[in-house]
Amino acid sequence: MSLSRPVVSVLLLCHNEAVFIRRAIRSVLAQTLDAPVEIILLDDASVDGSAAIVQAEVTVAARDTFSLRVIRSETNLGNAGAFVTALEAATGRFYHVLDADDFWVDPDKLRKQVALLEAHPDLAGVGHRTILRAAEDGSESFYPQQDPMKPVLHLEDLLTGGTYFHTSAMLFRNSFFEPAHGKVVAPPIFRDVRGDMIRLLVHAAHGGIFYLPQTMSVYDDHRGGIWTGLDWPGRRKLLNNLYSRLSEHGYLTALGEPKAAEYLAERLAEIAAYSPASVRPISLYPDQVMTAPRQRLTEISRVSSLLDLETQLSSLTAAGDYEDALRLAFRFLSAIGYDRNMSRAGRMRRLSSPEIDWHCAHIGGLIAAAQNILPTPADPKDAAEGPVVLVVSGMAEDGDGMWEATREMIELWRGRGRVVVVSTELLATMPDIQDRVGPEVKLLLNTDPSLVEKTAWLIWHLSQLKASRIFLVPSRNDVVIAAGLRRAHAPQIHLVGIYDTGYLPSCHSYALDGYVARRPYDLTWFHKIAPTRQLISLPRLVPAAVAPVPLAADLPLITATAALSEDRFEGQYDYGLNLMVPLLLTSGAHRHVHVGALSEAMLNRIRKEMIRQDIPTGAFVHLPGSGDIGADLRAAGATLFLQSFPWPETGPLLSAMAAGLPVLAHRNYLHPALSLVDLCPPGTPEWADGDQLATLLRGIGPEWIAARSAEVSAHVATRLSADALRETLGDGFMVPLDPFQVPDAPVSDDPQALRRLMSELMEMTLFRV
Repeated sequence: MSLSRPVVSVLLLCHNEAVFIRRAIRSVLAQTLDAPVEIILLDDASVDGSAAIVQAEVTVAARDTFSLRVIRSETNLGNAGAFVTALEAATGRFYHVLDADDFWVDPDKLRKQVALLEAHPDLAGVGHRTILRAAEDGSESFYPQQDPMKPVLHLEDLLTGGTYFHTSAMLFRNSFFEPAHGKVVAPPIFRDVRGDMIRLLVHAAHGGIFYLPQTMSVYDDHRGGIWTGLDWPGRRKLLNNLYSRLSEHGYLTALGEPKAAEYLAERLAEIAAYSPASVRPISLYPDQVMTAPRQRLTEISRVSSLLDLETQLSSLTAAGDYEDALRLAFRFLSAIGYDRNMSRAGRMRRLSSPEIDWHCAHIGGLIAAAQNILPTPADPKDAAEGPVVLVVSGMAEDGDGMWEATREMIELWRGRGRVVVVSTELLATMPDIQDRVGPEVKLLLNTDPSLVEKTAWLIWHLSQLKASRIFLVPSRNDVVIAAGLRRAHAPQIHLVGIYDTGYLPSCHSYALDGYVARRPYDLTWFHKIAPTRQLISLPRLVPAAVAPVPLAADLPLITATAALSEDRFEGQYDYGLNLMVPLLLTSGAHRHVHVGALSEAMLNRIRKEMIRQDIPTGAFVHLPGSGDIGADLRAAGATLFLQSFPWPETGPLLSAMAAGLPVLAHRNYLHPALSLVDLCPPGTPEWADGDQLATLLRGIGPEWIAARSAEVSAHVATRLSADALRETLGDGFMVPLDPFQVPDAPVSDDPQALRRLMSELMEMTLFRV
């Protein structure tokens, strides 16, 4: 007698997940798969009523083809035990594990995956991209971060390539079901190793794993997962156990020891790059760290929390070792802002530290007292007649926008009084800087290598200048500005907000009156972390020689993108440029133009995808760029600009608008500070995914292009120059906002969250005890 089997078994594993499980079961019940689905709830000794929530949701949904079976364990089985118990109860031809704190976001997910497995019997599983959502601030990234190089992956690819698919992404063929006995016999290795990686590798040993380049699930990383809940020694132990068990059970035989060892070495090296035992992070003595054997670095230990950092700063300060104290803070902030490994951790977050700002100010006060240069408040009359002083870390073309902000502030105050730029030179200034800013701007640059001497120099010069106002434009690691700035230096001291995400320096300095915010989100963010300080709203200027000429009303739709850095369109997005270009060309665009750098790999992917979709490759035009993006776009006939995604650049967007091009803005999902829609004219259309973009494009014609181009040109005219912006702002120029005028936008950061983020980053660093 043949056994009638469900098509899919969904294994819902739960241990006290009442907070999340309703979301998970609803995402299962929302699936459009029109086939028998059995839901097996493994209630692993929960005491919070999780099972009752699932039963109620299944009853309300009343899906005829969905059945529910509850298996309750009175003792906690743990992850491996719970999975094996649920798997051995599954009768479906395919099975999917779903942890109760994860959920699916695409109703067609199971239907798509089942269709692939049924059409390709040689496949052992189908995976896809997963959104990783950080619990600390709601920021999002992806698993995997970049699409694999080929659509079907085998065991060797997964081991040596480092590709990983999350639990919530994988539908497997239930090859362990024995029809003769009507049950599953789970491989013994599933009892020895916990987690989703072992399931992926075991199934890959039986057949290919197909990668579906779509995002269809969400993993909430609340630091309680099998991997994320472990410290570095725990992760190393888990990986060693995984490798040993795979070898013991014969899964690595076909690869041979070199390939297997290569996998383990790569994974351990990847963890080590983020671990407290790594030699990569910044220390007080980098030469020693890079040359001495790791086991001999007896003087190196990790700073595991803000308390540890403060203890070391306090110890160095109490000993009068101000140089090493400032160097400690400087190297840590350099690591957060610029080290390749650590900066990725803060790329989608906003970071700041009242503790570091306080310690720097305290050290600066001690330096000033020791050298007898503590400033005294200037006479109000002298201060009113004093210069406007910009305190910067350097003036050079940089990726953070410091030079643009400095240049704009100079232009805004030019002709309204004396302007002095004081630079700590932690970022080397351009040799021709005097020619760039003009002879009327006074420059004071300090190239002394000592942080203590730089701090004393800054304190003394700011005292002598008797400024009417001071504006700060610091680099992410400028501890000299944080240490040297004193409340008595000027009646008005404001920090100019230039950073979207990452570490924001000096924003908790006691000397600040407030902030100059360039974006609406900045107003909300600064108001949340410092509600009693002033907020000044100052929009960005649009760099252009003359006002743009609107486009004519008879032009075809020619879409365009541009980038200053080639990695802006690489990876971490559902619709990479290789998929976006064909989508644009099949949704109404006659041609697509890209100005700026693109990797050769990306260019090849674009061409291959166009060939696959029978699109003439000549419909895509790549221009390296001449330095004037706007002029390049107009010369190429572009009539619609799309900003870079998911990592936006303001420069290309402003250049496109300065050329009069209409814009479609991307609704950025990584962090609200990364959305650029506020730089565009009111009413600018936004898109979040390819389907929305295609819908927008199909509604665009010559009349729309001409009308939106006129609106862009009018918008740019209000920001074309410092005079135009001052005229636009009128009496509101440099006047603090009323708190009730602050935009009501959701801000995920708060002081406690910021402290947690900083402590997490500190766990990745090394310092001398």
